[in-house]
Amino acid sequence: MRIFVPLKDNNGLNSRVTGHPGRAPFFAIVEIDVDKIVSYQIYENQHAKEENEEHEHHGHHEHGRHGGAFLRVILDKKPDVFITYIMGPGAFNALKQMGVKIYLPKGQTLQESVEGLLKGELKEMREPIIQD
Repeated sequence: MRIFVPLKDNNGLNSRVTGHPGRAPFFAIVEIDVDKIVSYQIYENQHAKEENEEHEHHGHHEHGRHGGAFLRVILDKKPDVFITYIMGPGAFNALKQMGVKIYLPKGQTLQESVEGLLKGELKEMREPIIQD
């Protein structure tokens, strides 16, 4: 199983999960075999700066307006699972159509969320959740 998690920082498994996927400075891909982490890699989100500038210059904007490029990055990584606090309808529907399960994180770190998923403790996101 391959898990995609947007992150606030790059501190390995102690990296903090972020509440804004498109503006996340980093993201992790975690590979799971049965019930354990086999590997993980943290990447810099090249599209975060563009999304953050749009948010700063225009205040409240339509979430996901510039998220198409980041959505392509997500889909290119071919995740089975996406863990996030919020997700707009565009990304939510696109990921669901690709068969990706979306879950709400547990705790604050990458490790806590992945372990929560493996233990069956994460709640599946059934509809988009948007916050400003």
